[in-house]
Amino acid sequence: MIRFILFLILSYSAVADTLIKTGCSKDYPGVQWFIYQDADGNRYSTKDVRSWECGFNRYLNLSMEKEAGDRFDPAIVNVDYKDMLGRNEPWGMVHHSTTIGKAVRVGRDTVHIFGDGRTGDGIFTLGKTEIQFRIEEEPICEFVDEPKWYSSSTRIDCEGYTQKGGQQLIYYGEDDDRIVTWELGILVYASHKNYGIDVPKEILEEYDEDHPQWIKWEKRVEKYNEVYELSGVHIKYKLTKLYLAHWHSLYDIGTMTTGKPLDVVLGYGLSYPKTCGVAKVKTYFSEGKPPYSMSRCSIYTDLHEIGHSVGLAHGPENQSNQASGYIFPDFGHGWNDICNTKDDLMSYGREGTFHSNSNLYCDEIFSVWYEGVLAGGIEWSDTAHALNRVRYNVSLIHDENKYVDPDARLRPVMSRARRIEIEVID
Repeated sequence: MIRFILFLILSYSAVADTLIKTGCSKDYPGVQWFIYQDADGNRYSTKDVRSWECGFNRYLNLSMEKEAGDRFDPAIVNVDYKDMLGRNEPWGMVHHSTTIGKAVRVGRDTVHIFGDGRTGDGIFTLGKTEIQFRIEEEPICEFVDEPKWYSSSTRIDCEGYTQKGGQQLIYYGEDDDRIVTWELGILVYASHKNYGIDVPKEILEEYDEDHPQWIKWEKRVEKYNEVYELSGVHIKYKLTKLYLAHWHSLYDIGTMTTGKPLDVVLGYGLSYPKTCGVAKVKTYFSEGKPPYSMSRCSIYTDLHEIGHSVGLAHGPENQSNQASGYIFPDFGHGWNDICNTKDDLMSYGREGTFHSNSNLYCDEIFSVWYEGVLAGGIEWSDTAHALNRVRYNVSLIHDENKYVDPDARLRPVMSRARRIEIEVID
């Protein structure tokens, strides 16, 4: 009975409102008007302002501003999307797809497509419109000679400098100033005093962004970024993971964090006896194996130890523990009295608050005027340049945008490149 009544109501509604007349507006292209009459003989009108029958149309054209890209330097698509009157239409990325890479809308009319580890031709689709692009391998700074002996990984690189470690680093040229993000993980030390004599060597808890410790460390990481920006280091740290953990050695930190979604790891709150920090030096950067160190003093100690973990050394004229750069022995180390009394923070100088940089003058870093004094020299100390040279490879230790083949059945091939790992105790 209910279904029958509902049928009558629907039938009455369909009959009640009768279309009397329809047509296209003469003054407004794309507008269709309708005149209806209801059951009582009353007439009313409605409009469809986007009627395809009356000439409404959209114009969508895709063009390549830059046809090829990679994981850092994207292919660039220009989007020209207008209505029939030439007015810009709103659009989004809901109805888009790409056969390779990751597409990101940038600005009003631009899409950047970054590589995801795969290379080759791809198709970007927006709505029903397609365009082809290409993803290539990132350029590298190639070695220009063979090793001097079989077991050596020391070479001369494309810039003409000695390099150790055997890894040909990603390189876009000496004028490249693109900022690269390093995903940073912090391990806060859980002491025996606070957590008991039997506290295990492991990660005990992960803090979220609302935890007071997160807020504290986010402010500390901001200070890291300020030092890098002033020093001309094209790296920005992003606090990605914050753990409460207990460890006894560098080895423990490395074991806990291998495979974590991080590029760099710092354990804070404990170091070896009579030291402010200690680090495990890496000269070859592999996916899933973040460089790690520990510190228990100032932000400059933190940066000093992180610097060690990615190949920086104290310097050949340091007060003690002298060493040249572990990856770039010509300049990848600290120095004393670079800008008057100011020291590179990789040295043991009392005023080590910046990274030496042969492309900057001291007055560009410090408010004190040091007329015509360079803040470093590529032939003796340029830790900023050394960090900039490794920044892309370190950022790929956790390649968060990497394509994962769901049908992959082959075991990954392990590289046989020689890796140098040195424990530096400060």
